[in-house]
Amino acid sequence: MGTFWAKKLVFVALPLGVRWIRRQEQRVLSEGRALSEWETRWAKEVGVDRPDEVRVLPVERVPTPGFFLSRILAFISRVRLDSPTGMAVNYGIFLDASQKSNPSLLVHELVHVAQYERLGGIRGFLEEYLIQCVRDGYWNSVLEQEARDAAAPFNRPPGGG
Repeated sequence: MGTFWAKKLVFVALPLGVRWIRRQEQRVLSEGRALSEWETRWAKEVGVDRPDEVRVLPVERVPTPGFFLSRILAFISRVRLDSPTGMAVNYGIFLDASQKSNPSLLVHELVHVAQYERLGGIRGFLEEYLIQCVRDGYWNSVLEQEARDAAAPFNRPPGGG
């Protein structure tokens, strides 16, 4: 899909997505924990300017937008939206409780936090993220590739290899 149509579809979903992310971020900021010393180092390494503001909240199930918005986002991104294992909502990070000690997942989400900062916050990040997902597909999105690349070194088994 071309950029023109990607922008049109994102225009429909963006206001709902921004409101949803703001609500979720407030939850994580009020209930989540601060980054550990190691996690703060990782955050700085991937470009987070304000790691002291980041909070992490392990949850039984990472929330997703309501049914209508989820369907729009699934259509836009051409990806089936099952419950994700992690999600950055500006300075908040949800982690599936079963993955709470997975450094690769946390680093992936920290890259998204850095992207929120770099792109001017929730609206700037979400607009660019959705346009890339519509135009290029989720797996080919530059923002997702950046997060996967930064997290890749953490996928190695302990002890080298």
